[in-house]
Formats: sequence, structure tokens, C-alpha cells
Amino acid sequence: MSLTVLTLEQKAFAEEHHNLIYGFLHCNKLSNDEFYDVIVLGYLRAVQEYCECPEIRDQYKFSTIAWRKMKDDMRLYYQKQTRRKHRARIVSLNALKYSRESLILAETASEQDRLMEEFDAELLLEEIKALISEEQAEMLLMAANGYTTREIAASCNLAIDEIEDLIKNARESIRGTYFA
Repeated sequence: MSLTVLTLEQKAFAEEHHNLIYGFLHCNKLSNDEFYDVIVLGYLRAVQEYCECPEIRDQYKFSTIAWRKMKDDMRLYYQKQTRRKHRARIVSLNALKYSRESLILAETASEQDRLMEEFDAELLLEEIKALISEEQAEMLLMAANGYTTREIAASCNLAIDEIEDLIKNARESIRGTYFA
């Protein structure tokens, strides 16, 4: 039976028998803080089942049903905890990758990030080069590398205002494509 919203009668019944949860935790020597959340849903399913099924009420006491549901939830909890993903070995990023190497894991992970960033930048550059002329691409690269407009003009044998216009047109083409 899956859990649904409790009716007013079921809520009142759950409140009346709420001490069964603490009794279960105490008898099984379980911490209230750690295991209350694990078993409370089983308790609430027991409340619903007991209130909705008269044949169960005729055969069993509520405490029997509630303890069975809470015990089932504890069993499922322990089963999940023993799965491989919960027993995975935790490795510090500050640990050495291999005992003979001087690189730590964090450095190798950041190296991967740097390589991907460079690859992404190269792809973006190729896309941009398709939008503008080779001359404009060369000028933008020079500007990105810190060259002044005067230095770019001297290198390309063009006037400063021509360089500024070419760079401005290239930037507008790029903005129109990527930021429109």
C-alpha cells in the first residue's frame, strides 16, 4: 500500500499512537535523531492500512502492524546502506594520485578542466572566424593579446581609424550572432 494524504481520522489516530515510534526506536536501541525519519513513513503506512482495512483491524492489534511496517523500513534502509554505491571508497583530492607521483588528484582534475576550456575556446574562435574576415580575426586576436590599436595598425600597415572600424564591425558581427 502506498502512502497518501491522511484523513482527519487517520491523523488523529496517528497522533494518539505516536509513542509507538519512540517505543520501537528504544527497543531496537536506535537513535531518535538518526532513525526517526527512516521509520516514520512505515508507521504512517500502518496507520492508513489499519484505518482503511477492517479485516486487518479484526485480526491484528495496531501495534503489531506498525512494528512490522517500521521493521520492514529498517530492513530496507540497511539493505540500501550495504549497496556498493554506499560503500564506495572516499578519496581526498589532496591525496597523491599514485604513490610514486608528485601530482595530487586535485591538480589532475584541474588540468582536465584547463584542457577543456582551451578546447572550447578554440571551437569558439573557429566559429567567430567564420563570421568575420581573416584580417578582422587577426586584429581581434592581437587586441585580445594586449596589443594597442597603434601597434595593430603598424603591424597591418593600416591607419588607426581603419583598424578601429574593422574591429568595431567584427565585434558587431559577433554580438549580433551570439548576443541577439
